[in-house]
Amino acid sequence: MEEPRRGRSLRGQMTFIILLCWLVPMLLAAGALGGYLAFGLGRQSQRAAAEQFQLNLRMGADRVESAVEASRLPSYDPELREAWNQYRQEGNYALLYRRCSALFTRLYQSDSRFRYAVFYFSDDPEDRAITVVNGSSGASERQVRERWRGDLPAVAERAAGLDTAVGFLDRDGQVYLVRNLLDSGYQTIGVLALALNQPYYFEDLSLLSWASAVSVELGPDTVLAVKGEPEAGEGVLEVSVSKRDFLLRGRAAVDYQALLAGFGAYRYVLGAMALSLLLLLLFTFRFFRRRISQPIRALMAGAADIQKGQWGRRIDCRTGSREFEYLTASFNRMSAQLQSQFDCLYQEELARRDAQIKALQSHINPHFLNNTLETINWQARISGDVNVSKMIEALSTVLDAALDRKGRPEVRLSEEMTYVNAYLYIISQRFGRRLTVDIDLPDELMDCMVPRLILQPVIENAVEHGIGPGGTGRVALRGYLQGGFLILEIENNGGLSPEDEAHIARLLSPDHDMAAEPSGNIGIANVNQRLRILYGRSCGLSIFRGEGDLVTARLTVALPREG
Repeated sequence: MEEPRRGRSLRGQMTFIILLCWLVPMLLAAGALGGYLAFGLGRQSQRAAAEQFQLNLRMGADRVESAVEASRLPSYDPELREAWNQYRQEGNYALLYRRCSALFTRLYQSDSRFRYAVFYFSDDPEDRAITVVNGSSGASERQVRERWRGDLPAVAERAAGLDTAVGFLDRDGQVYLVRNLLDSGYQTIGVLALALNQPYYFEDLSLLSWASAVSVELGPDTVLAVKGEPEAGEGVLEVSVSKRDFLLRGRAAVDYQALLAGFGAYRYVLGAMALSLLLLLLFTFRFFRRRISQPIRALMAGAADIQKGQWGRRIDCRTGSREFEYLTASFNRMSAQLQSQFDCLYQEELARRDAQIKALQSHINPHFLNNTLETINWQARISGDVNVSKMIEALSTVLDAALDRKGRPEVRLSEEMTYVNAYLYIISQRFGRRLTVDIDLPDELMDCMVPRLILQPVIENAVEHGIGPGGTGRVALRGYLQGGFLILEIENNGGLSPEDEAHIARLLSPDHDMAAEPSGNIGIANVNQRLRILYGRSCGLSIFRGEGDLVTARLTVALPREG
């Protein structure tokens, strides 16, 4: 038998397919998602933070710009110039002070953008200063005057180079907006210093959750720490907003841990995906092992056992899969059918050999040979050689059928009838006119296949029981088709006694043991068992009583199915 080609196992191929077509794409997808979260979301978050920082800084710049516009209000108000002109004409400083103090109080005392405002006349900065304190700032006028004495030199220095522009000055965390107020001749009347209420302008910047430190720059020497102090190694965002009178720069130290805090859950999502992927992979391998690999191994083991000759090998593999349950049931049915077929072939071979031996014993026993030779001798003495030749030819035919040199289990009915006719010719020479044989077999039956030597033992039994010592008898052979079966009936008029019926029932019993029977009684039992082995339980030999003394032996042979 040709050895099967050895290829890769199904388990290895399935494992490779799972790894290549499922696990690898999932890992790539998880890696891409992780990379996107690590880099893409980081850049996206940083861009969003920069846009938010830019927006908040622009809001602060707009508020600073509004403070700059507020610093111009005294220049637009005629009260200051009129008071100043009157002072120059009359020299009444008290009146000037009252009028200017009323003006600055009206403009800045209730303005939440400023903590306090100080205006001093340029001809006497130290003694001629008007101070307006915003009541909501929490500072007293005395505290403001004390602080102002220390800040005045720096403010005066800053104002000296401004001309008509505005400037900013940081004094220990207090930012002043400094502007020169001029008369109609562009001569300096005095200097206005507005103390900015810093939270009002940059409170939105201090609320940036992702920024560990924020600072703003209103000028080269004016840098305000809005929130915290920058730490080494942190990323820094720098944005700027340009206005007509100033340039506002902002710097923010980015706390990436806080910036990506909203995306921290994605790490758990990735972890859950990886864990789910691992569990799913383990479940897939377990499912494949229990539902596919183990049943296949069981089928392969069963097939190997059958190849070794263990016919009827059964496998018990419960997988919960209809496909493998069907394959398992089909394998078991195939194995059982194979065992049954081998048993049938073995029994048929035994029956065929036994039939040959018993046929030889039946036909070539000394008594039969003596009778035949005596008849031949008698015919030779009283007649010519023709009958002797016919007897010898018939005997040769019977002997050839019994020996079965070609080993064919089935022959055409026409060939089987040559054996029957040879036997009848020989037996007719023995009984002469005492035996009448009628044969009614239509020509269309002659091509039907029947087991070899299936009719002769039954006809011999009919002859032996149909003709008593010194009596006469009639034997009839007829055949017909019924459904999918060929029916052959041998009828004799020898009658049946109750003892004969009991003996026939025992011989035709399915579990009858022919080994225990005398050689002269096994003919019809052998025929019955051979028919049942070859064609199934629906076929076989039956012998029953008919009308009067008629006895019918019926053989049922299954015809091959068409298609």
